[in-house]
Amino acid sequence: MFTHWGVSAMQSRLWPAGFASLFVIASMAVGPASTVAVAADPVGLPDNPSLSGGTFAAQPLADDACQQALRGICCPGWTHYAIFDVLFLQRSNQTGDRPLVFDADTGDTAIGTQALQPSIGTGVRLFYGQLATETWGWEVGYTGLYGMFGEATATGDESLEMADPLGLVVNNFSGADTARATYWSGLNMAEFNLFRSECCSECGPYCRRSCHCVNWLAGFVWAGLDEQAGLTMACCDPPEPASYNVRTSSNWYGAQVGMRGRREWQRWAVEGWWKTALCGTSGFQGADPIVGTISGLERPAESARTGGVGFIGSLNATAIYRLTETWGVRAGYNLYWLTGATLAPSQWDFGIDEGAGTGINDNGTLFLHGANLGLEARW
Repeated sequence: MFTHWGVSAMQSRLWPAGFASLFVIASMAVGPASTVAVAADPVGLPDNPSLSGGTFAAQPLADDACQQALRGICCPGWTHYAIFDVLFLQRSNQTGDRPLVFDADTGDTAIGTQALQPSIGTGVRLFYGQLATETWGWEVGYTGLYGMFGEATATGDESLEMADPLGLVVNNFSGADTARATYWSGLNMAEFNLFRSECCSECGPYCRRSCHCVNWLAGFVWAGLDEQAGLTMACCDPPEPASYNVRTSSNWYGAQVGMRGRREWQRWAVEGWWKTALCGTSGFQGADPIVGTISGLERPAESARTGGVGFIGSLNATAIYRLTETWGVRAGYNLYWLTGATLAPSQWDFGIDEGAGTGINDNGTLFLHGANLGLEARW
């Protein structure tokens, strides 16, 4: 879906190779003619197109003459591409509204897991791709989302109590004045794709030449989600705090398939892609020891591991404005959906029987959506 990126289809030359970066919007391919050698310029088209008189401002031709001229045009006119996007994604967890802290005076839930929805996280997306033949290419990409943090607090007059029965046996977890729950996450994804590209040149109004591409993708994807969740309660004066902290990690490994498409009109272009992957998953959860200031050690450090099956799906739609024959600015919207996640808030176990804290819940779902803003280069 990466089309004639700033290379005039009327020009018989190969763009130099170089530059690296990455992105799933990088699809390339060659049209009817070779990517490295373009047929002689048709009569009536400029010999040396540029921003002022070439690709962006071709001389008008009659429709028949335009179509005849395009028969010898190479599309697209680049062999390498790179993308850098800054991401701004909102997160939504499917953890269920599980009560964590109660107000003993009213019986109401003071803090639940749904109160820990992280705020907008920022990250980056990098892609670099290359056209190896007229119809085949490859790309590598990285996506990272950092600083997803959520918290919830509650206060009471020695009335706050952690969920039973654990809240009743640890002195600091009942009759508390303050309670604070925190949730931190970081997501990293890497992928490698091969793609087959189908491109064509078209005449727009006044014979404004354009290149439209569809790329079919197949490759491998990995994703890693690391999380921490903490529940801290304090009572008395001076405060005597106690905490219940858990750490989790989720990993996805699998094959993915997808499709990208791109259409260009002079300086403007639009593109989009979808990808889907069926993955094997591995999950880990570890809990710190639980200690009360009076009750002492109530539970030692515990951990557990599990494996399963998960899904990764993603969608993107982006508009591009070309600044030069090589560079363009990008703005778009994204969706990411991951299942089979071991989410940290789902690992809190408030039991006191033997084996409590040794279980693991890997049925979480992670949904992300939001904007991307960045640059791309094609040469």
